[in-house]
Amino acid sequence: RETNDMLLNAPVPESSGFSVITRNIGSMENRGFELSLNTINIETPDFTWNSTFNISMNKNKVLSLATPSDLFDVSSPQFLGGGSIIREGEAMGSMYGYTRLGVWGTDEAAEAAKYNYRGGKTVLPGDIKYKDLNGDYVIDNDDRSIIGNGYADAFGTFVNYFTYKNFDLTVDLQYSIGNDLADLSLHWGENEIGKSNHYTTVLNAWTPNNQDTMIPQVRNASAGYVSLFDSHMVKDASFLRGNNLMLGYTFKPETLQRLNLNKLRIYTSVQNFFLLMNKDIMSDPEVDVANWNVSQGNVASQGFKWHEYPKSSTFVLGLQIGI
Repeated sequence: RETNDMLLNAPVPESSGFSVITRNIGSMENRGFELSLNTINIETPDFTWNSTFNISMNKNKVLSLATPSDLFDVSSPQFLGGGSIIREGEAMGSMYGYTRLGVWGTDEAAEAAKYNYRGGKTVLPGDIKYKDLNGDYVIDNDDRSIIGNGYADAFGTFVNYFTYKNFDLTVDLQYSIGNDLADLSLHWGENEIGKSNHYTTVLNAWTPNNQDTMIPQVRNASAGYVSLFDSHMVKDASFLRGNNLMLGYTFKPETLQRLNLNKLRIYTSVQNFFLLMNKDIMSDPEVDVANWNVSQGNVASQGFKWHEYPKSSTFVLGLQIGI
């Protein structure tokens, strides 16, 4: 268990000569453990198999804030009425937004028309249906809640090393369990709000003949859309990744003697050689949160995705020579 002060880069008056100042805004508690195992599974004159497994687990909670008021959008911008939140009693990395229930159907037209969240325009069948938390028929800030968290429940690696005579093989796996991903690209990818590329999921958009869907009706942008940061944009981002696969061959001493070398090894490797993840995630479950705000860090904005490229796979053919 560990209790830490929480620091935040906060704006200060221009007369000070500084744009931000680091202030203590409260305290938080971390509870967790780390475990690492190194094992020799098989060891014979011709064949060996060794493994390294590690796991880290952590739960955090905000214990107190300088003021009891929530802090919004720390290290991430306000986007579509939501973003990150720091709240007493809740975990850092919390995502704050609306809950999407589905899309209004034709048999719900009268009920939909009672709501006000299209700037005075009537809410129609084909519009997104949001959860009205306070029952006032207005979808506004009071209808937001915590809808996810970017921190993993557990993460780590599992690395296996094999040798067979002069051959060696390394299999490096990486995993993460229980972390959420806020794919803000869905704002453009699934809503006809402008001229942009769209995800293939729009093929399942609402129509009079396809009403059991989470994707709103495809309309001309001028017809008006409501797109809020909601639970549909938050996905389970647990994954298993093949970090590195390496196969090598070390030449025998008699070959080295003939070549007048101390060592000669040839190897090939591929990084990011497979990825198992939630099929609803359109690219990579790992996020480069530096896209948000490098200067303020990312402790409060884990898991927000913003149009970055997925990780590439890298293939290498190498030769190690010892003279």
